[in-house]
Amino acid sequence: MKFPSPIVLRLYNVLLALVGLLSLPLVLLGLLFRADARRGISARLGMGWPSRGEAELLWAHGASVGEVEALAPLVRRWQSAHPGAEVVVTALTTTGVATARRLLPGAHAITAPLDFPLVTGRLVRRLRPSLFLFTENELWPNLLLALRRAGVPSVQVSGRVSQGAASALGMFPRFSSAVLACVSRFLLQSEADRERLLRLGVDPERLFVTGSLKGSAEAQEAPAVLAGLANRELMVAGSTHAGEEGLLIEALRSVLLHDQDLLMILAPRHPERFAEVAGLLEEAGVSFHRRSQLVGAVFPEGPQVLLLDTIGELAGCYGMAKVAFVGGSLVPVGGHNLLEPARFGVPIVVGPHLDSVAGLADKLEAAGGLRRATSAEELAVAIEHFLHVHDPEARHAMRMIAGELSGALEDTWRALQVPLRGEGLV
Repeated sequence: MKFPSPIVLRLYNVLLALVGLLSLPLVLLGLLFRADARRGISARLGMGWPSRGEAELLWAHGASVGEVEALAPLVRRWQSAHPGAEVVVTALTTTGVATARRLLPGAHAITAPLDFPLVTGRLVRRLRPSLFLFTENELWPNLLLALRRAGVPSVQVSGRVSQGAASALGMFPRFSSAVLACVSRFLLQSEADRERLLRLGVDPERLFVTGSLKGSAEAQEAPAVLAGLANRELMVAGSTHAGEEGLLIEALRSVLLHDQDLLMILAPRHPERFAEVAGLLEEAGVSFHRRSQLVGAVFPEGPQVLLLDTIGELAGCYGMAKVAFVGGSLVPVGGHNLLEPARFGVPIVVGPHLDSVAGLADKLEAAGGLRRATSAEELAVAIEHFLHVHDPEARHAMRMIAGELSGALEDTWRALQVPLRGEGLV
Protein backbone atom coordinates (compact mmCIF):
# COMPACT_ATOMS: atom_id res chain seq x y z
CA MET A 1 0.00 0.00 0.00
CA LYS A 2 1.03 3.61 -0.37
CA PHE A 3 1.66 5.80 2.64
CA PRO A 4 1.42 9.60 2.85
CA SER A 5 4.43 11.34 1.39
CA PRO A 6 7.08 12.16 4.03
CA ILE A 7 6.55 15.88 3.44
CA VAL A 8 2.78 15.77 4.06
CA LEU A 9 3.09 13.49 7.07
CA ARG A 10 5.89 15.65 8.47
CA LEU A 11 3.68 18.73 8.05
CA TYR A 12 0.87 16.99 9.97
CA ASN A 13 3.26 16.12 12.80
CA VAL A 14 4.65 19.67 12.89
CA LEU A 15 1.11 21.00 13.26
CA LEU A 16 0.49 18.54 16.09
CA ALA A 17 3.65 19.72 17.83
CA LEU A 18 2.60 23.37 17.47
CA VAL A 19 -0.81 22.64 18.98
CA GLY A 20 0.95 20.86 21.84
CA LEU A 21 3.23 23.84 22.49
CA LEU A 22 0.34 26.31 22.40
CA SER A 23 -1.65 24.24 24.89
CA LEU A 24 1.34 23.70 27.20
CA PRO A 25 0.37 26.41 29.75
CA LEU A 26 -3.07 24.83 30.23
CA VAL A 27 -1.49 21.38 30.52
CA LEU A 28 0.93 22.61 33.21
CA LEU A 29 -1.93 24.15 35.20
CA GLY A 30 -3.80 20.86 35.01
CA LEU A 31 -0.73 18.95 36.18
CA LEU A 32 -0.39 21.26 39.18
CA PHE A 33 -3.98 21.17 40.40
CA ARG A 34 -5.62 17.98 39.12
CA ALA A 35 -4.54 14.42 39.90
CA ASP A 36 -6.74 13.05 37.08
CA ALA A 37 -4.93 15.36 34.65
CA ARG A 38 -1.56 13.98 35.78
CA ARG A 39 -2.74 10.41 35.23
CA GLY A 40 -4.24 11.33 31.86
CA ILE A 41 -1.10 13.04 30.55
CA SER A 42 1.14 10.09 31.42
CA ALA A 43 -1.26 7.71 29.63
CA ARG A 44 -1.44 10.01 26.60
CA LEU A 45 2.35 9.88 26.41
CA GLY A 46 2.24 6.08 26.40
CA MET A 47 3.18 5.48 30.04
CA GLY A 48 1.42 3.04 32.35
CA TRP A 49 -0.07 0.94 29.57
CA PRO A 50 -0.43 -2.84 29.92
CA SER A 51 1.69 -5.24 27.89
CA ARG A 52 0.15 -8.03 25.88
CA GLY A 53 0.59 -11.52 27.24
CA GLU A 54 0.09 -14.72 25.29
CA ALA A 55 -3.66 -14.22 24.75
CA GLU A 56 -5.29 -12.35 21.90
CA LEU A 57 -5.90 -8.65 22.52
CA LEU A 58 -8.62 -6.32 21.24
CA TRP A 59 -8.04 -2.55 21.30
CA ALA A 60 -11.34 -0.63 21.20
CA HIS A 61 -11.46 3.17 21.09
CA GLY A 62 -14.29 5.66 21.54
CA ALA A 63 -14.14 9.42 21.94
CA SER A 64 -16.16 9.80 25.13
CA VAL A 65 -19.06 8.44 27.19
CA GLY A 66 -21.61 7.91 24.41
CA GLU A 67 -19.16 6.20 22.09
CA VAL A 68 -17.85 3.90 24.84
CA GLU A 69 -21.41 2.99 25.83
CA ALA A 70 -22.12 2.13 22.20
CA LEU A 71 -18.96 0.05 21.89
CA ALA A 72 -19.51 -1.97 25.08
CA PRO A 73 -22.02 -4.54 23.70
CA LEU A 74 -19.78 -5.17 20.67
CA VAL A 75 -16.74 -5.63 22.89
CA ARG A 76 -18.64 -8.10 25.06
CA ARG A 77 -19.69 -10.00 21.93
CA TRP A 78 -16.02 -10.21 20.89
CA GLN A 79 -15.03 -11.40 24.37
CA SER A 80 -17.63 -14.18 24.20
CA ALA A 81 -16.17 -15.33 20.88
CA HIS A 82 -12.61 -15.17 22.26
CA PRO A 83 -12.59 -16.65 25.79
CA GLY A 84 -9.53 -15.62 27.75
CA ALA A 85 -8.67 -12.76 25.42
CA GLU A 86 -7.60 -9.37 26.74
CA VAL A 87 -9.25 -6.04 25.98
CA VAL A 88 -7.89 -2.50 26.09
CA VAL A 89 -10.44 0.32 25.86
CA THR A 90 -9.31 3.90 25.28
CA ALA A 91 -11.18 7.20 25.33
CA LEU A 92 -10.23 10.83 24.91
CA THR A 93 -11.95 11.93 28.14
CA THR A 94 -11.70 10.89 31.77
CA THR A 95 -15.47 10.32 31.82
CA GLY A 96 -15.14 8.00 28.84
CA VAL A 97 -12.45 6.00 30.66
CA ALA A 98 -14.65 5.85 33.79
CA THR A 99 -17.54 4.59 31.68
CA ALA A 100 -15.34 1.86 30.19
CA ARG A 101 -14.35 0.73 33.69
CA ARG A 102 -18.00 0.62 34.74
CA LEU A 103 -19.34 -1.23 31.68
CA LEU A 104 -16.32 -3.46 30.95
CA PRO A 105 -14.78 -4.23 34.34
CA GLY A 106 -12.49 -6.92 32.97
CA ALA A 107 -10.88 -4.58 30.42
CA HIS A 108 -7.89 -2.28 30.75
CA ALA A 109 -9.40 1.23 30.46
CA ILE A 110 -6.97 4.07 29.81
CA THR A 111 -6.77 7.52 28.24
CA ALA A 112 -6.08 7.42 24.49
CA PRO A 113 -2.54 8.24 23.35
CA LEU A 114 -1.49 11.41 21.62
CA ASP A 115 -1.21 10.85 17.88
CA PHE A 116 2.56 11.35 17.85
CA PRO A 117 4.47 8.71 15.83
CA LEU A 118 6.90 7.84 18.65
CA VAL A 119 3.99 7.27 21.06
CA THR A 120 1.64 5.37 18.77
CA GLY A 121 4.38 3.24 17.23
CA ARG A 122 5.69 2.16 20.63
CA LEU A 123 2.21 1.33 21.92
CA VAL A 124 1.31 -0.77 18.88
CA ARG A 125 4.52 -2.76 19.35
CA ARG A 126 3.79 -3.11 23.07
CA LEU A 127 0.16 -4.23 22.72
CA ARG A 128 0.42 -6.16 19.45
CA PRO A 129 -3.42 -6.14 19.16
CA SER A 130 -5.26 -8.68 17.08
CA LEU A 131 -7.83 -6.07 16.06
CA PHE A 132 -8.37 -2.32 16.50
CA LEU A 133 -11.96 -1.01 16.61
CA PHE A 134 -12.68 2.71 16.61
CA THR A 135 -15.94 4.63 16.50
CA GLU A 136 -17.49 7.38 14.43
CA ASN A 137 -14.82 9.80 13.13
CA GLU A 138 -11.75 8.98 15.22
CA LEU A 139 -9.32 8.88 12.27
CA TRP A 140 -5.85 9.38 13.83
CA PRO A 141 -3.27 9.16 11.01
CA ASN A 142 -0.14 8.15 12.95
CA LEU A 143 -2.00 5.51 14.93
CA LEU A 144 -3.64 4.02 11.84
CA LEU A 145 -0.32 4.03 9.99
CA ALA A 146 1.42 2.28 12.89
CA LEU A 147 -1.30 -0.37 13.00
CA ARG A 148 -1.14 -0.91 9.24
CA ARG A 149 2.64 -1.25 9.26
CA ALA A 150 2.32 -3.82 12.06
CA GLY A 151 -0.27 -5.79 10.07
CA VAL A 152 -3.08 -5.10 12.56
CA PRO A 153 -6.55 -4.77 10.97
CA SER A 154 -8.41 -1.62 12.00
CA VAL A 155 -12.18 -1.21 11.63
CA GLN A 156 -14.31 1.89 11.95
CA VAL A 157 -17.62 0.92 13.58
CA SER A 158 -20.69 3.13 13.82
CA GLY A 159 -18.73 5.26 11.40
CA ARG A 160 -19.79 8.62 10.10
CA VAL A 161 -18.29 11.11 7.68
CA SER A 162 -19.97 14.50 7.73
CA GLN A 163 -20.05 16.68 4.65
CA GLY A 164 -17.60 19.03 6.36
CA ALA A 165 -15.19 16.21 7.17
CA ALA A 166 -15.42 14.86 3.63
CA SER A 167 -14.66 18.32 2.22
CA ALA A 168 -11.66 18.69 4.51
CA LEU A 169 -10.31 15.27 3.54
CA GLY A 170 -10.84 16.12 -0.13
CA MET A 171 -8.55 19.14 0.20
CA PHE A 172 -5.56 16.82 0.78
CA PRO A 173 -6.29 13.87 -1.53
CA ARG A 174 -2.89 12.13 -1.39
CA PHE A 175 -2.72 12.30 2.39
CA SER A 176 -6.37 11.39 3.04
CA SER A 177 -6.45 8.52 0.55
CA ALA A 178 -3.38 6.95 2.11
CA VAL A 179 -4.75 7.32 5.64
CA LEU A 180 -8.14 5.91 4.63
CA ALA A 181 -6.33 3.01 2.95
CA CYS A 182 -5.03 2.03 6.40
CA VAL A 183 -8.56 1.17 7.55
CA SER A 184 -9.41 -2.45 6.78
CA ARG A 185 -13.16 -1.94 6.88
CA PHE A 186 -15.65 0.90 7.33
CA LEU A 187 -18.92 -0.07 9.06
CA LEU A 188 -20.99 3.07 8.56
CA GLN A 189 -24.11 4.65 10.00
CA SER A 190 -25.80 5.61 6.73
CA GLU A 191 -25.76 5.39 2.96
CA ALA A 192 -24.76 9.08 2.87
CA ASP A 193 -21.56 8.24 4.79
CA ARG A 194 -20.84 5.47 2.28
CA GLU A 195 -21.33 7.80 -0.68
CA ARG A 196 -18.91 10.35 0.76
CA LEU A 197 -16.20 7.73 1.22
CA LEU A 198 -16.78 6.43 -2.29
CA ARG A 199 -16.21 9.94 -3.63
CA LEU A 200 -12.96 10.03 -1.64
CA GLY A 201 -11.80 6.93 -3.51
CA VAL A 202 -12.32 4.23 -0.87
CA ASP A 203 -12.70 0.72 -2.30
CA PRO A 204 -16.44 -0.18 -2.17
CA GLU A 205 -15.55 -3.70 -0.97
CA ARG A 206 -14.46 -2.15 2.33
CA LEU A 207 -17.71 -0.19 2.87
CA PHE A 208 -20.69 -1.59 4.79
CA VAL A 209 -23.75 0.28 6.07
CA THR A 210 -24.57 -1.22 9.48
CA GLY A 211 -26.15 1.68 11.39
CA SER A 212 -25.32 3.45 14.63
CA LEU A 213 -24.27 1.35 17.60
CA LYS A 214 -25.73 4.01 19.87
CA GLY A 215 -29.11 2.54 18.98
CA SER A 216 -27.93 -0.79 20.41
CA ALA A 217 -26.63 0.54 23.72
CA GLU A 218 -28.40 -1.04 26.70
CA ALA A 219 -31.37 0.89 28.10
CA GLN A 220 -30.71 2.35 31.53
CA GLU A 221 -33.05 2.77 34.46
CA ALA A 222 -33.98 6.22 35.71
CA PRO A 223 -32.20 7.39 38.88
CA ALA A 224 -34.11 6.37 42.01
CA VAL A 225 -34.19 9.99 43.12
CA LEU A 226 -36.71 10.73 40.33
CA ALA A 227 -39.22 8.25 41.69
CA GLY A 228 -42.42 9.84 42.92
CA LEU A 229 -42.36 12.76 40.50
CA ALA A 230 -45.70 11.94 38.92
CA ASN A 231 -46.93 15.43 39.88
CA ARG A 232 -44.19 17.13 37.86
CA GLU A 233 -43.82 17.46 34.08
CA LEU A 234 -40.26 16.49 33.21
CA MET A 235 -38.13 17.95 30.46
CA VAL A 236 -34.64 16.53 29.95
CA ALA A 237 -32.03 18.80 28.35
CA GLY A 238 -29.13 16.46 27.64
CA SER A 239 -25.52 16.89 26.49
CA THR A 240 -25.65 20.68 26.47
CA HIS A 241 -22.73 22.91 25.50
CA ALA A 242 -21.65 26.45 26.34
CA GLY A 243 -24.06 28.85 24.66
CA GLU A 244 -27.04 26.51 25.01
CA GLU A 245 -27.83 26.62 28.74
CA GLY A 246 -28.56 30.35 28.67
CA LEU A 247 -31.14 29.91 25.92
CA LEU A 248 -32.67 26.93 27.73
CA ILE A 249 -32.95 28.90 30.98
CA GLU A 250 -34.65 31.75 29.13
CA ALA A 251 -37.04 29.30 27.45
CA LEU A 252 -37.74 27.61 30.80
CA ARG A 253 -38.77 30.91 32.37
CA SER A 254 -41.22 31.49 29.54
CA VAL A 255 -42.73 28.00 29.77
CA LEU A 256 -43.04 28.25 33.57
CA LEU A 257 -45.48 31.14 33.13
CA HIS A 258 -47.99 28.55 31.86
CA ASP A 259 -46.63 25.23 33.19
CA GLN A 260 -45.58 25.75 36.80
CA ASP A 261 -45.13 22.01 37.37
CA LEU A 262 -42.33 21.75 34.80
CA LEU A 263 -39.00 20.44 36.07
CA MET A 264 -36.01 20.62 33.72
CA ILE A 265 -33.26 18.06 34.15
CA LEU A 266 -30.18 19.80 32.79
CA ALA A 267 -27.19 17.61 31.88
CA PRO A 268 -24.10 19.45 30.56
CA ARG A 269 -22.03 17.41 28.12
CA HIS A 270 -18.68 17.96 29.88
CA PRO A 271 -18.22 17.42 33.65
CA GLU A 272 -15.72 20.27 33.91
CA ARG A 273 -18.63 22.64 33.14
CA PHE A 274 -20.88 21.51 36.01
CA ALA A 275 -19.79 24.37 38.28
CA GLU A 276 -20.07 26.88 35.43
CA VAL A 277 -23.66 25.85 34.68
CA ALA A 278 -24.54 25.97 38.38
CA GLY A 279 -23.26 29.54 38.34
CA LEU A 280 -25.47 30.37 35.34
CA LEU A 281 -28.53 29.04 37.18
CA GLU A 282 -27.68 31.03 40.30
CA GLU A 283 -27.11 34.19 38.29
CA ALA A 284 -30.47 33.75 36.54
CA GLY A 285 -32.25 33.28 39.85
CA VAL A 286 -33.49 29.81 38.93
CA SER A 287 -34.04 27.45 41.86
CA PHE A 288 -32.13 24.18 41.36
CA HIS A 289 -30.57 21.20 43.08
CA ARG A 290 -27.39 19.40 42.09
CA ARG A 291 -27.95 15.68 41.60
CA SER A 292 -24.67 14.88 43.38
CA GLN A 293 -25.93 16.56 46.56
CA LEU A 294 -29.25 14.71 46.77
CA VAL A 295 -29.39 11.92 49.33
CA GLY A 296 -31.81 9.01 49.17
CA ALA A 297 -34.70 8.60 46.77
CA VAL A 298 -36.83 11.59 47.74
CA PHE A 299 -36.78 14.63 45.47
CA PRO A 300 -37.47 17.91 47.29
CA GLU A 301 -40.39 20.17 46.37
CA GLY A 302 -39.84 23.48 44.67
CA PRO A 303 -36.77 23.44 42.40
CA GLN A 304 -37.25 24.27 38.75
CA VAL A 305 -34.06 22.53 37.61
CA LEU A 306 -32.19 19.38 38.55
CA LEU A 307 -28.56 19.84 37.49
CA LEU A 308 -27.43 16.34 36.51
CA ASP A 309 -23.81 16.59 37.60
CA THR A 310 -23.23 12.83 37.58
CA ILE A 311 -22.07 10.35 34.93
CA GLY A 312 -24.13 7.52 33.46
CA GLU A 313 -27.65 8.60 34.49
CA LEU A 314 -28.78 10.74 31.55
CA ALA A 315 -30.06 7.93 29.31
CA GLY A 316 -32.33 6.62 32.06
CA CYS A 317 -33.79 10.08 32.69
CA TYR A 318 -35.13 10.29 29.13
CA GLY A 319 -37.57 7.48 29.88
CA MET A 320 -39.45 9.66 32.38
CA ALA A 321 -39.56 12.82 30.24
CA LYS A 322 -42.49 14.37 28.40
CA VAL A 323 -40.13 16.28 26.14
CA ALA A 324 -36.38 16.29 25.54
CA PHE A 325 -33.83 18.73 24.22
CA VAL A 326 -30.67 17.19 22.72
CA GLY A 327 -27.63 19.42 22.90
CA GLY A 328 -24.79 20.21 20.57
CA SER A 329 -27.47 21.48 18.19
CA LEU A 330 -27.97 25.15 19.11
CA VAL A 331 -24.23 25.64 18.66
CA PRO A 332 -22.20 24.29 15.71
CA VAL A 333 -21.25 20.93 17.21
CA GLY A 334 -23.41 18.72 15.00
CA GLY A 335 -25.95 17.30 17.46
CA HIS A 336 -25.72 14.41 19.90
CA ASN A 337 -27.57 11.14 20.40
CA LEU A 338 -31.22 11.42 19.32
CA LEU A 339 -31.81 7.70 19.80
CA GLU A 340 -31.78 7.87 23.61
CA PRO A 341 -35.06 9.82 23.86
CA ALA A 342 -36.47 8.36 20.61
CA ARG A 343 -36.38 4.78 21.92
CA PHE A 344 -38.83 5.89 24.65
CA GLY A 345 -41.03 7.74 22.17
CA VAL A 346 -40.16 11.06 23.84
CA PRO A 347 -40.58 14.04 21.47
CA ILE A 348 -37.41 16.02 20.84
CA VAL A 349 -36.52 19.69 20.45
CA VAL A 350 -33.20 20.53 18.78
CA GLY A 351 -31.32 23.45 17.32
CA PRO A 352 -30.34 23.89 13.66
CA HIS A 353 -26.87 22.29 13.83
CA LEU A 354 -27.52 18.59 13.14
CA ASP A 355 -24.78 17.61 10.72
CA SER A 356 -23.86 14.49 12.74
CA VAL A 357 -27.43 13.19 13.01
CA ALA A 358 -29.11 14.75 9.96
CA GLY A 359 -30.67 11.59 8.51
CA LEU A 360 -32.18 10.45 11.81
CA ALA A 361 -33.41 13.98 12.59
CA ASP A 362 -35.22 14.12 9.25
CA LYS A 363 -36.95 10.79 9.94
CA LEU A 364 -38.06 11.82 13.43
CA GLU A 365 -39.27 15.19 12.18
CA ALA A 366 -41.30 13.55 9.40
CA ALA A 367 -42.87 11.29 12.04
CA GLY A 368 -43.96 14.34 14.05
CA GLY A 369 -41.60 13.67 16.94
CA LEU A 370 -39.00 16.39 16.43
CA ARG A 371 -39.06 20.18 16.18
CA ARG A 372 -36.20 22.57 15.43
CA ALA A 373 -35.59 25.91 17.12
CA THR A 374 -33.02 28.68 16.74
CA SER A 375 -33.86 30.99 19.66
CA ALA A 376 -35.16 30.94 23.23
CA GLU A 377 -38.59 31.99 21.96
CA GLU A 378 -38.72 29.14 19.45
CA LEU A 379 -37.49 26.70 22.09
CA ALA A 380 -40.31 27.74 24.42
CA VAL A 381 -42.92 27.33 21.69
CA ALA A 382 -41.65 23.86 20.74
CA ILE A 383 -41.43 22.71 24.38
CA GLU A 384 -44.97 23.92 25.15
CA HIS A 385 -46.28 22.21 22.02
CA PHE A 386 -44.93 18.82 23.07
CA LEU A 387 -46.05 19.32 26.69
CA HIS A 388 -49.65 19.95 25.63
CA VAL A 389 -50.05 17.89 22.44
CA HIS A 390 -49.94 14.15 23.06
CA ASP A 391 -49.58 12.32 19.74
CA PRO A 392 -49.54 8.53 20.31
CA GLU A 393 -48.93 7.83 16.62
CA ALA A 394 -45.86 10.06 16.51
CA ARG A 395 -44.45 8.49 19.67
CA HIS A 396 -45.06 5.00 18.29
CA ALA A 397 -43.33 5.98 15.05
CA MET A 398 -40.32 7.28 17.03
CA ARG A 399 -40.01 4.00 18.89
CA MET A 400 -40.25 2.08 15.63
CA ILE A 401 -37.51 4.22 14.04
CA ALA A 402 -35.26 3.69 17.05
CA GLY A 403 -36.07 -0.02 17.05
CA GLU A 404 -35.06 -0.39 13.42
CA LEU A 405 -31.68 1.13 14.26
CA SER A 406 -31.20 -1.11 17.31
CA GLY A 407 -30.22 -3.94 14.95
CA ALA A 408 -26.88 -2.25 14.31
CA LEU A 409 -25.07 -4.53 16.76
CA GLU A 410 -26.05 -7.68 14.84
CA ASP A 411 -25.34 -6.04 11.48
CA THR A 412 -21.94 -4.84 12.71
CA TRP A 413 -21.02 -8.28 14.03
CA ARG A 414 -22.02 -9.93 10.76
CA ALA A 415 -20.05 -7.39 8.73
CA LEU A 416 -16.95 -8.08 10.81
CA GLN A 417 -17.16 -11.71 9.74
CA VAL A 418 -17.43 -11.07 6.00
CA PRO A 419 -14.21 -12.29 4.35
CA LEU A 420 -12.30 -9.47 2.71
CA ARG A 421 -9.21 -10.42 0.71
CA GLY A 422 -8.71 -13.31 3.08
CA GLU A 423 -10.38 -14.17 6.38
CA GLY A 424 -13.07 -12.35 8.33
CA LEU A 425 -11.87 -10.14 11.15
CA VAL A 426 -13.53 -11.90 14.08
